[in-house]
Amino acid sequence: MSPCSDSMKVQLIHNPASGTHHELRLNMLAQAFAACGASVTSGTTRLDGDTEIHPDSDLLCISGGDGTLGLVISALLNQGANIPVCVFPAGTVNLVARELGYASDPELFAREVMAGFLAGPAGRLAEPVLVTDHAPVIACFSAGPDGVAVARHSPGLKKRVGKIAYALSFLQLFLRWPRHRFDLQVRRTNGEISALSCEAFYIAKGRFFAGPWSLSPDASLGRKSFELVALNRAGRRGFLRFIWSVARGRNPGNLPHVESMTAQSVELQADTLASLAAAFQVDGDPVSAVPSAIKMSESRIEYCLPRAG
Repeated sequence: MSPCSDSMKVQLIHNPASGTHHELRLNMLAQAFAACGASVTSGTTRLDGDTEIHPDSDLLCISGGDGTLGLVISALLNQGANIPVCVFPAGTVNLVARELGYASDPELFAREVMAGFLAGPAGRLAEPVLVTDHAPVIACFSAGPDGVAVARHSPGLKKRVGKIAYALSFLQLFLRWPRHRFDLQVRRTNGEISALSCEAFYIAKGRFFAGPWSLSPDASLGRKSFELVALNRAGRRGFLRFIWSVARGRNPGNLPHVESMTAQSVELQADTLASLAAAFQVDGDPVSAVPSAIKMSESRIEYCLPRAG
């Protein structure tokens, strides 16, 4: 029996400027929803955040990666819309889709998502939204060497080779390794405020970072907090020790030069920000403006979870 309903309205949103945009797979996804009996409309993202959300939609399906998802969620928040979302993993990195278990096959994806939608509250995940001054943080945020690598990567190369473009950009840093100093005010979940000075830091809202790896065993979507991982020293050697620990599936917070904590907000010292603009990345993209704070907001979004139909 089909889990879908002919009264169901799905808006399929994609990013036509994405390096992984694939018209054929997008059409297959639309056909898969239509085959279930759903009414499908289309939409596209815009960098200025003016993404059109159809208010009568029952479900938003974002075809893309975490960056595209972030643009749609930003539009949802700006418009005050309360529509559940799902993510078809069609981006360079798909951290949210990986964590929530979305299928990459269009037909299976559509069936499982529609079954999740019809399951009601049991098929939803309420996600408290983490925000900077300018935009939501969907899965991860970082400041330091890998932020510089993201800022310097070639979009054209990314379109051709995907994640390899980030790796090549990172390797180029070894010729002239960047060093920064970040002064933070961290509000922990118990309300305690701590001062912290570090050379790099990471914020994990979701479980995964840069692929199948994790920065903290406690990080996951659905929580009213995030994990902060700070490197007191982020020279070549210290940074490589950190990356090697993450790559082996170890908790990097156990390293002597790394500090890890659960937090509600992080404020950055304003007088140091102007020279650090190229050191930040959010969900795999350079930041549009240097943030002064990253914090949990009162807003929530709903992910429609996949279920076997």
